[in-house]
Amino acid sequence: MPANNTNNTNYTHNTNNTNNTSNTNNTRGTIAAGSALALLVEEVGKRSALLTSGEHGAFVGSELPAVDRALSRILAEGLARGPVFCEWGSGLGGACGVAALQGFRALGIEIQRELVESARVLAENLSLPMVFAEGSFLLPGDEDLVSTATDHTELTFDSQAWDEMNLAPADCDVVFAYPWPGEEEMVDRTFARHASAEAILMTFHDFGRVLVQRKLHHQEALRTLGWM
Repeated sequence: MPANNTNNTNYTHNTNNTNNTSNTNNTRGTIAAGSALALLVEEVGKRSALLTSGEHGAFVGSELPAVDRALSRILAEGLARGPVFCEWGSGLGGACGVAALQGFRALGIEIQRELVESARVLAENLSLPMVFAEGSFLLPGDEDLVSTATDHTELTFDSQAWDEMNLAPADCDVVFAYPWPGEEEMVDRTFARHASAEAILMTFHDFGRVLVQRKLHHQEALRTLGWM
């Protein structure tokens, strides 16, 4: 009996050590991820401060901690069917940076050349695997989708950016956009037309909210999965 008690005691002690080690590793991983996100936020802030007044007027960045929160939940719940993340209107590259930190293959499409160049510098400075292309996410034939577009959006319809990345909208597993007020329907309809079934659309909204929707199977319709 004493031998059994000793074995049980040792087993319990070893299990506790294993659990403690696991908890310690998880904590360290969380701290490291938080530090990387904080560095990304800081670097994007610095690059934003360098924009001219005209560039500031045409660009408003999303809140990166909110994007991180939503992507973390998408991963935890297994909602993304694959690793390809594409931001429509990627600006300074912040949301793509969050996606890269989460392990996605991060790509961004941005129509303003200055912002594309700045995003590429961001990727280089932080050693993040991100690809940015200059152009529009709208394709020829999408003219009927933009009736709600505002003056903030420069409307062009070509496949230049998609071709540069050797990518099609249907290849994207997760699409992210921060639509100007009034342009939410345009983004939803464009995604519904071109995305593959089961793809995810994330749109950032005011008060740090991220709406997550899924393309329905073989339909130009979306199903709301929730605010995250």
